[in-house]
Amino acid sequence: MSWKRNTWKALKWFSLVLYLVIGLWFVTKRNRELVCKDIKVTVVDSSENSFITSKDIRRIVDVKGKSPIGKPLRSINTYELENRLSTMMSVRDVQIYKTSDGVLSIKVKQRRPLVRIFNAKNQSYYIDEQGLLMPLSDRFAAHVLVVNGKINEHFPFKANEDVMQWDTSVYKREPLLQQIYDFARFVNDDDFWNAQIAQLYVDSSNDIEIIPRVGSQVILLGSLDDYEKKLDKLKLFYEKALPAEGWNKYKMISLKYSKQIICTKR
Repeated sequence: MSWKRNTWKALKWFSLVLYLVIGLWFVTKRNRELVCKDIKVTVVDSSENSFITSKDIRRIVDVKGKSPIGKPLRSINTYELENRLSTMMSVRDVQIYKTSDGVLSIKVKQRRPLVRIFNAKNQSYYIDEQGLLMPLSDRFAAHVLVVNGKINEHFPFKANEDVMQWDTSVYKREPLLQQIYDFARFVNDDDFWNAQIAQLYVDSSNDIEIIPRVGSQVILLGSLDDYEKKLDKLKLFYEKALPAEGWNKYKMISLKYSKQIICTKR
């Protein structure tokens, strides 16, 4: 009886393996014959920025009018398409995959501007969250910290150039754009200062003026050295003095000196 039981078990395992092999063959055959029926484009952060639209992505994918739709899915080189889309200046990351129902799915993340620069030559561009230079868009302006004034460093620039990788040996001190990038990251990550600081102005001596969102006074920061300590002083001044004195009593607040705040009345 045991040999019958063993034979029956062997037949069940053989049938299972045969079923899996045949099933795999059919799936493989179906996949080889599957054609691209549609392209699905998702711009992940489109609610925050609109540098890229799904139409832009489709235009790049349909280069020279040769759309992937109707072609066998296996013939579509997703790696080449990802590289092509990655050359778009506003693209931070792109992932492409094929689905079992014949859809080519494209998922795109946009670069996120951190600060917008207006330099001394009246050129304007962004620095993104990763410290890369980023050109402006004709269709969309990001609501970010603005810095303008006597900014003369390193022009002309190259898009996607990393300002944090500049050779600092050619400067007498840390490049101004590196300091601005560091300051912008701090402000962006701090809810209080992100709501308070609208703009910076750089004067001819590289002193920084803060233009606040609330109040009409000018805040003289001086250099960006120890800016966190200077902002801590200003926050304390906001919390302790201004409620009693009023926001419009002073036309200028200076944080240039390490142990005091100097205010000029209107």
